[in-house]
Amino acid sequence: MTFPIHIFTGMVLPLIFVIAATTIVSTTVIIISRFISGKAAQRLTVKWAQLVLRALRISCSIENATNIDSSASYIITPNHQSITDFLPLLSTLPMRFRWVLKKELMSVPLFGCGLKSIGAVSIDRSRRDKAFNAILGASEKLNDGWSLLVYPEGTTTPDGLMLPFKKGPFILAIRTGVPILPVTCNGPFKIMPRGSRLIKPGHVKVIIGNPIMTTGLDEKDVPALMEKTRAEMKKYLDPEYDPFKWRFAPRISADSVAQQMEKNDK
Repeated sequence: MTFPIHIFTGMVLPLIFVIAATTIVSTTVIIISRFISGKAAQRLTVKWAQLVLRALRISCSIENATNIDSSASYIITPNHQSITDFLPLLSTLPMRFRWVLKKELMSVPLFGCGLKSIGAVSIDRSRRDKAFNAILGASEKLNDGWSLLVYPEGTTTPDGLMLPFKKGPFILAIRTGVPILPVTCNGPFKIMPRGSRLIKPGHVKVIIGNPIMTTGLDEKDVPALMEKTRAEMKKYLDPEYDPFKWRFAPRISADSVAQQMEKNDK
């Protein structure tokens, strides 16, 4: 029995490339963040994400990027459609941010060390109290113009719609006075639904909502802040969006994103 060549070229080769690129870039990111700067390491991860997306034949675009104030820090709250949606976010958002991620990712050899070296925050989702405290303790990650990306749903959606939100990121936003930046992704759910092992080529749209100010709020305002954020994200959520129709849409240049980040740092 012969091995189908289309499976080899369409799945095996991209997987080999992704593993090799991740190994090389993770090692480089660890070295750069330790001996040069976290900012330079972040710019390198943008290029890595773009390379991986190309290998997977996924394009992406960003809308309403002018809603982002390059001089501000944010609590970024994207919807969580798939385990792959971090790649379009990393490739398109023209800002420096750190992640709040499940602790299992930190255990991946080299990749986990690379995440840790650029300031990612790990949470134990099996321990709600520990996860909550870890998010609240992440305020130190918001210094020097950095933002913090937290998935408010806490896990990937089973049906493409948004799950109920967790309170942690909204309490953190109120305690620090940092605005919420709502972000909506369309496409990742159909490209790789939860439970699937197959990543399909397609196009992801990243849409930036209007920032939501938190100054002057206290913790009794958390439910209203959660609802306002959810409404802003839901406004751009399109369950009928077909990522395969727009598969050949123009790609975002990793260089342009990295250059914008470098410009913001000056």
